Amino acid sequence: MLKPKIEAFTMAEVLVTLGIIGIVAATTLPALTKKYKHKVLEAQFKKSVSIISQVILSTKQELSADKLAEFCTTYDETNNKYMYQKECADTFFKNFRYSSTKRNLFTGGILNIQRYDEKILTYNGRHVVTTDNLQAIGGPIFETALMPDGSFLNLAIIEHSFYIGVDTNGQRGPNQLGHDIFIFTIDKNNDTLSFSSKPQNYSDEELDKGDYEHEYQKARKGNPCNSFSNQKANGIGCAWYALRDECPDESGLSYFECLP
Repeated sequence: MLKPKIEAFTMAEVLVTLGIIGIVAATTLPALTKKYKHKVLEAQFKKSVSIISQVILSTKQELSADKLAEFCTTYDETNNKYMYQKECADTFFKNFRYSSTKRNLFTGGILNIQRYDEKILTYNGRHVVTTDNLQAIGGPIFETALMPDGSFLNLAIIEHSFYIGVDTNGQRGPNQLGHDIFIFTIDKNNDTLSFSSKPQNYSDEELDKGDYEHEYQKARKGNPCNSFSNQKANGIGCAWYALRDECPDESGLSYFECLP
C-alpha cells in the first residue's frame, strides 16, 4: 500500500516567508507606533484644553470680570505694574486645583518645578529651547507647577497678554514645543484659549536680513510653527494650529496627524 505523499514547505520557502514578514513589520510598525503616540498626545491636549477652559470660566465668575484677560492685564502706567496680576494668578490656580477629580494627589499646595536643565526641543527637534530663545514667555515653561492631573502648568501676565504654558503629560516625553508643550493666550475679546496671531514662516535668508536688538526677537519672529523652520523658538505658535486642528505644513491634514 502506497503511503500518501505529504507536501510541506522547504526550509528555503519558510525563510523567505519569514523574511517578507520581517520586512513588512519593519516598515509598518514604526508608522503605527508614531500614529499611536500622536493619538495619545492629541487626547492629552484636548483634556488640558477642556480643563483650562473650565478654569478660565470659574476664575472669571469668581473675580466678577466681564472680560477676564482684559481685567488681568490692566496696567498701571504710573507704578509700572499689572494691577490685578497676583489676584488673577491666585484665583486661577485655586480653581485649577479644584477642577480635578483626583484632589487627593494635590495636598501640599502648588509644587514648583524647575526645568532649566531639562532638554526641551523645538517643534521639529532641531534645537534645544532655552529661556534666551523665548524670553518673557518662557517663564510658564521653565518655572512651572505640578497639577492634579499630572500635567505641568503655569501662567504669566506679561507683554500686555495673559499667557498660559502647559506640558500636557508632565515629565514624560517628548518634551517638545507643539507636541506636548504649548503656550496659549487668553483672547481678550471672548476669554477663550487662543494664541496672539497666526504664525508666519520665514526663510533663513529673510531672518538674516532683519534688524534685531535682541537674539530672541529673531528666534520668535512670526511665532514660528513648522517642520522646516530653523528658528530657535520654533513651536511657540503651534497652539494656533492645534486649537483649530490644522496642519501647519500641509492643508487637509489634522494637526496631530502631521506632527514631525
